[in-house]
Amino acid sequence: MATVETLDVTKLEPRLKHPTIFKYFDALQPGEEFVIENDHDPKPLYYELIGERGNIFTWEYLEKGPELFVVRICKNPLEEQKEVERLNVTAIEPKFKHPTIFKYFDALKAGESFIIENDHDPKPLYYELIAERGDIFTWEYLQKGPELYEVQIAKNTVNETAGTISEKDIQKAEMLKAKGVQFACSSDKKVEAGKAPIYDYDKWELDFLTDYIVNTHHRYIKDNAENLNDLAIKVAEHHGDNHPELNRVSTIMYHFLQDLLDNTVREEEVLFPVIKQIVAKTRNTETETTYKIGSIEEPIKVLLKDHEIAGVDLSFFRKLTNDYTLPADACSSYEFLFKKMQEFESDLQTHIDLENNILFPKAIQLDAELAKLN
Repeated sequence: MATVETLDVTKLEPRLKHPTIFKYFDALQPGEEFVIENDHDPKPLYYELIGERGNIFTWEYLEKGPELFVVRICKNPLEEQKEVERLNVTAIEPKFKHPTIFKYFDALKAGESFIIENDHDPKPLYYELIAERGDIFTWEYLQKGPELYEVQIAKNTVNETAGTISEKDIQKAEMLKAKGVQFACSSDKKVEAGKAPIYDYDKWELDFLTDYIVNTHHRYIKDNAENLNDLAIKVAEHHGDNHPELNRVSTIMYHFLQDLLDNTVREEEVLFPVIKQIVAKTRNTETETTYKIGSIEEPIKVLLKDHEIAGVDLSFFRKLTNDYTLPADACSSYEFLFKKMQEFESDLQTHIDLENNILFPKAIQLDAELAKLN
């Protein structure tokens, strides 16, 4: 058996890392492979390979941190290098978007895939696919905003049709479907003027809304905080001398993310259980409560202050980065950091808006109504 060549990326000068890896990859014959070793997750390289060379390789983690990342990259055999069909969703009339995507998906044979391109995150489609077709596909972001989202959707082979998607996502898809939530993409509501919002949060029961926030926005923070912090540190280490503002970004990022994580704990362990008691008490006045009725406004004031501070931090990130303008010497990791920061900002703004303008005012109103009855 031929020896697989290993490339220790940590020994390379940062500006030479990706060009060297591309040189190794381009020298591979179809079916050959090599291994890279790095001190942080080289996922930005994966996206760059996809973008520059296409879907002609496999990417397999042999070791995944926290101190050492080892990835095996194999160039596909020629017979597997057929071009994956692409569907530009932005060019489709909104009402036909999801039906067209389903038509493409249903036409796939087991093991085949296609790529959708969109101008916003098509995550609602992900849940609709689970709800309508079940756990029979994989969903992989090739590019994740802020202006372009690319997702490769593959139909599983027979022996892969179980356990591909987390049980949490399956349950969420079923919950959304049962609640009658439309799965259309969020920006489509701007196109079809006069129609009701896709997610009419204002009509949701508050206990369901809190669960939605936890499973969507809180989960997003928890899933991305550590990686975003690590990425900010790495980019600052490599580019901080020429761009000292990155050192400020890295320092502030840690405290910003820690504050957000603390905020989710306060909401999940203190406020949201109280809101659920309020809702239960509103439905049945005999329900016992463990909080003082009429007092919910005080903890909400604390959380509103948290949100205000988070907004100030977001504005400062934009000021430091000149609205995420990349310098001429930015590497792919630098670019990826800015994209992730903008994505994080977008989700957090939606999260804060949902709480500040719908959840909190309604909870205060219900609490005040209960206080009048006592």
